[in-house]
Amino acid sequence: MSLSNVMLLAIDSQTANTIIYAFEIVALIVSIIMIIIGLLQNKKAQTGLSALNGGNDELFANSKERGLDRTLSIFMLSFGSTLLIITLLISLLTKVLF
Repeated sequence: MSLSNVMLLAIDSQTANTIIYAFEIVALIVSIIMIIIGLLQNKKAQTGLSALNGGNDELFANSKERGLDRTLSIFMLSFGSTLLIITLLISLLTKVLF
Protein backbone atom coordinates (compact mmCIF):
# COMPACT_ATOMS: atom_id res chain seq x y z
CA MET A 1 0.00 0.00 0.00
CA SER A 2 1.29 3.39 -0.89
CA LEU A 3 1.35 6.36 1.44
CA SER A 4 -1.58 8.01 -0.37
CA ASN A 5 -3.75 4.93 0.19
CA VAL A 6 -2.89 4.91 3.90
CA MET A 7 -3.74 8.61 4.14
CA LEU A 8 -7.07 8.03 2.37
CA LEU A 9 -7.90 5.20 4.76
CA ALA A 10 -7.05 7.40 7.74
CA ILE A 11 -9.19 10.23 6.40
CA ASP A 12 -12.02 7.82 5.61
CA SER A 13 -12.02 6.26 9.05
CA GLN A 14 -11.86 9.68 10.68
CA THR A 15 -14.71 11.15 8.64
CA ALA A 16 -16.77 7.96 8.63
CA ASN A 17 -18.19 8.69 12.06
CA THR A 18 -19.09 12.21 10.97
CA ILE A 19 -20.82 10.97 7.82
CA ILE A 20 -22.78 8.32 9.71
CA TYR A 21 -23.71 10.84 12.39
CA ALA A 22 -24.97 13.26 9.72
CA PHE A 23 -27.09 10.52 8.11
CA GLU A 24 -28.53 9.64 11.53
CA ILE A 25 -29.50 13.27 12.13
CA VAL A 26 -31.17 13.44 8.70
CA ALA A 27 -33.03 10.18 9.46
CA LEU A 28 -34.23 11.62 12.78
CA ILE A 29 -35.48 14.80 11.09
CA VAL A 30 -37.25 12.82 8.35
CA SER A 31 -38.93 10.56 10.92
CA ILE A 32 -40.16 13.57 12.94
CA ILE A 33 -41.56 15.11 9.74
CA MET A 34 -43.30 11.81 8.96
CA ILE A 35 -44.91 11.77 12.41
CA ILE A 36 -46.18 15.33 11.91
CA ILE A 37 -47.56 14.49 8.45
CA GLY A 38 -49.23 11.39 9.85
CA LEU A 39 -50.94 13.49 12.51
CA LEU A 40 -52.13 16.00 9.89
CA GLN A 41 -53.64 13.37 7.61
CA ASN A 42 -57.35 12.62 7.75
CA LYS A 43 -58.45 9.14 8.59
CA LYS A 44 -59.34 7.48 5.32
CA ALA A 45 -61.88 5.11 6.81
CA GLN A 46 -62.86 3.51 10.07
CA THR A 47 -59.74 1.32 9.73
CA GLY A 48 -59.87 -2.43 10.07
CA LEU A 49 -61.69 -2.28 13.39
CA SER A 50 -64.91 -1.21 11.70
CA ALA A 51 -65.16 -4.66 10.14
CA LEU A 52 -64.94 -6.22 13.60
CA ASN A 53 -67.47 -3.81 15.08
CA GLY A 54 -69.93 -4.29 12.24
CA GLY A 55 -69.57 -0.81 10.83
CA ASN A 56 -69.54 -0.61 7.06
CA ASP A 57 -69.85 3.12 6.48
CA GLU A 58 -67.26 3.35 3.74
CA LEU A 59 -65.81 -0.11 3.75
CA PHE A 60 -66.11 -0.62 0.02
CA ALA A 61 -66.28 3.02 -1.04
CA ASN A 62 -64.09 3.96 -3.96
CA SER A 63 -63.04 7.51 -3.15
CA LYS A 64 -60.02 9.30 -4.52
CA GLU A 65 -57.83 11.53 -2.46
CA ARG A 66 -57.93 15.16 -3.45
CA GLY A 67 -56.36 18.39 -2.32
CA LEU A 68 -54.45 18.42 0.94
CA ASP A 69 -55.02 14.70 1.61
CA ARG A 70 -53.40 13.75 -1.68
CA THR A 71 -50.48 16.12 -1.09
CA LEU A 72 -49.89 14.75 2.40
CA SER A 73 -50.03 11.17 1.09
CA ILE A 74 -47.45 11.97 -1.57
CA PHE A 75 -45.21 13.64 1.03
CA MET A 76 -45.59 10.65 3.36
CA LEU A 77 -44.63 8.25 0.57
CA SER A 78 -41.62 10.32 -0.47
CA PHE A 79 -40.37 10.82 3.09
CA GLY A 80 -40.89 7.11 3.79
CA SER A 81 -38.78 6.11 0.79
CA THR A 82 -36.16 8.68 1.79
CA LEU A 83 -36.03 7.23 5.29
CA LEU A 84 -35.66 3.72 3.88
CA ILE A 85 -32.76 4.78 1.65
CA ILE A 86 -31.05 6.67 4.46
CA THR A 87 -31.29 3.73 6.86
CA LEU A 88 -29.92 1.38 4.20
CA LEU A 89 -27.02 3.78 3.63
CA ILE A 90 -26.33 3.94 7.36
CA SER A 91 -26.37 0.15 7.54
CA LEU A 92 -24.03 -0.19 4.59
CA LEU A 93 -21.64 2.45 5.88
CA THR A 94 -21.41 0.92 9.34
CA LYS A 95 -20.74 -2.55 7.93
CA VAL A 96 -18.28 -1.43 5.28
CA LEU A 97 -16.32 1.18 7.17
CA PHE A 98 -15.99 -0.63 10.49
